[in-house]
Amino acid sequence: MAGDDEEGGENVRRRAVLQALSTAGMAVAGWPLTSATTPRKVGMDHVADLVDTTAVYRGWVSRHGGLAVQQPAAQLLERAATLYGTAHEPKVRTALLVAIAELAGLGAYIARDIGDHRSADEHAWLALSAATTAGDTALGGHTVVRMAGHNIELRNPDKTLALLDAAAQRASDLFTAGDRANQTCIRAWAHAQAGHTDLVRRAVGDAEDAFTQVDATGAPGWAAQHVTEAELYSLTGAAYTDLARTNPRHALTAINRLHRALDLRGVSLARNRTLDQLSLAEALLYAGEFDEAGRVASVATDAVGDINSGRLSLRIAGLTRQMQPHARKAPAIAEFVAAQRAG
Repeated sequence: MAGDDEEGGENVRRRAVLQALSTAGMAVAGWPLTSATTPRKVGMDHVADLVDTTAVYRGWVSRHGGLAVQQPAAQLLERAATLYGTAHEPKVRTALLVAIAELAGLGAYIARDIGDHRSADEHAWLALSAATTAGDTALGGHTVVRMAGHNIELRNPDKTLALLDAAAQRASDLFTAGDRANQTCIRAWAHAQAGHTDLVRRAVGDAEDAFTQVDATGAPGWAAQHVTEAELYSLTGAAYTDLARTNPRHALTAINRLHRALDLRGVSLARNRTLDQLSLAEALLYAGEFDEAGRVASVATDAVGDINSGRLSLRIAGLTRQMQPHARKAPAIAEFVAAQRAG
C-alpha cells in the first residue's frame, strides 16, 4: 500500500537523521570515529566536496522543500563527521568542523520545513557546538539567529528577541550589514507578534537603513539567501501582516511589501515564493479584498506542484481556516476553500 511505503520511507529518513546526529555529536565532542569508506588521508578536497554538495541541497530546499533531501543531507553530515575523525591536519580539521556546523544548520532548516521542530532544535544545537569548537563566532552567531527565525515561525516572540539579543552580544562585531538587516527584520516580526506597533516601525526602518550598506558579494553560502532585498521585503511584509490581524489599517503596507518581495524573488525559488504568496493572500483578506485574496491563494496552491514542505502545508491549512468564514462573500474564496477540502 502507498501509505505503508510512505511510512517505511519516513522511518528510513528518521533513522538516517538520528544516526547522523549521533555520529556528528560524538565527533564534535572529540570521540574518534572511523568508517570503512573513509579515506586514509583527508584533505581540503574532501572539504570542498562537502561544501559544494551542501550548497546544492540548500538551494533545493528553497526551491522544492526539504523532504527530498533530508536523508541525503543526513548522510552527508555523517560523512563529514567520519572524515573529521580521520583527519590529522589542524587546518583540515577546523574546516571539517565548519562543514559539520553548516550541514547541521542545513539539517535544522530542513527539519523546520518538514515540521519536525524537535529535530530542528537538535540540529541547531549541534551546529552551534561545531561552530564554537571551530572558533567560528560569526557562523555561531548566524546559527543563533536562525534559531530565532525558527521561534518566529512558532510564534514565540519573547524567545525570538532573547536569541537575537544573545547573538548580538556575542558576535555583533562580526556581523555584516546584511546580517544586521536580516536580524532586524526578524526583530520587527517578533515585535509585530507581540503587538508592539511602534517598535515594528522602528525595526523596519533600521533594517532598511542597514540594507543600504549591504554588499552581498562573497557572502558565505549559509548567509547569502538571508541577505537579499527580496528577503527584506518578505519578512517585513509578514510583520505588517501580523499587525493587520488586529488592525486592518496595516494591511496595505503588508500588501505593498509582499508584492515587492514577489517581484524581487523571481520564479526560481518556488517554495519561498509560494510562502510570500500565502502571506499576501492573508494580508488581502485583512484588507477586505476577498476576491483577490482567494485568487492569490489559489495561484499559490496551484504552484505547489512537487514542493514537499510541511511548513507550506501548514500555512495552506491555516489560511483555509481563516478564509472559510468569508466563502459566501467572494466566489474566489469559495473556490479556494472547496479545492482545499477536495484535495
